Amino acid sequence: MAANMSEKTHQATPKRRQEARKKGQVFKSTEMVSALMLVSFIALLKYYVPTMLEKAQGIFTYVYRLSSEWTTRSVASLMVDLVWLGIQIGAPIFIVGAVIAIGANYLQVRTLFTLEPLKPQLSRISPLNGAKRMFGVKAWVELAKSLLKVIFIGYFLYATIRDNFEVFPVMARFTVGQGAVFIGGLIVDLGWKIALSFFVIAGIDFLYQWWDYEKNLKMSHEEMKQEYKQTEGNPQIKSEIKRKQRAMAMQRMMQDLKTADVVVTNPTHYAVALRYDPKENAAPVIVAKGADEIAQRIKQLAKEYGIITMENRPLARALFAQAEIGQAVPAELYKAVAEVLAFVYKLKRKKYTG
Repeated sequence: MAANMSEKTHQATPKRRQEARKKGQVFKSTEMVSALMLVSFIALLKYYVPTMLEKAQGIFTYVYRLSSEWTTRSVASLMVDLVWLGIQIGAPIFIVGAVIAIGANYLQVRTLFTLEPLKPQLSRISPLNGAKRMFGVKAWVELAKSLLKVIFIGYFLYATIRDNFEVFPVMARFTVGQGAVFIGGLIVDLGWKIALSFFVIAGIDFLYQWWDYEKNLKMSHEEMKQEYKQTEGNPQIKSEIKRKQRAMAMQRMMQDLKTADVVVTNPTHYAVALRYDPKENAAPVIVAKGADEIAQRIKQLAKEYGIITMENRPLARALFAQAEIGQAVPAELYKAVAEVLAFVYKLKRKKYTG
């Protein structure tokens, strides 16, 4: 039974997920980010390399023209141009890389800033935990992903060489430009194939990371109970609080009973105490009510306080059902209550005058 209580079979609650997120435990596939960045770089190279070569050719032409008249001023100008060229060539690559990295992480993690993963933990330097990490499921998954990458890269590299094996000897007759275009095309084509294969690995990693994340967040029956106690409160404590609140409300009601003018009874099941003060309220107000044992207690205290008790079964039931303590008598019961109060006042006058 204890084993079942500690076995983590329940899906994580929203509170558990929120706490894990605060600790930096989020679902993320780094392989998906890497695959997206690789594809973006290949696409950038394919469409941006001609522009980059054109810019580089312009600076080489400029250097060639200055080669016969080097001066301090021309060298300084050349250095500035080279720096600016480097910025122009490198900026798109860095910008695309940053956008892809930030965008891919945001889509998976959303906005999150926490220093919890940076806090020192003794479990990280534990030899036992280190051995578990080295030979655990995650380690084998990482090894499998690395082997798949090597296999894909090796196969596509072999296929590229195999398909163009007869072309390589003829390249000696190519011009520099023709050779650069041919080699560049092979590299881009090889890059596309490797990038797409990495997407396959990223897809597998995405599913694994999701499974591992959900598995680690699962909760045992005992953890569910503890969380319920923390969020909803301990049932025993809540029950005790309610009991004390009822006792305090009962005590207050019995104190207010002293101010009542009359107690209307069922006669055994219900008792409702009424007070009417024209200076305070436009209609009679219920100061106490109860059923069964509480009704008997109200009648007993009414006798001790000298409050008149009247038996009126329909009125007692109606008052008990339609109005709460502290509320005025419902309008449809005004006539019946007025008759009761008139009778009570008549009795009091006879008592005082008699």
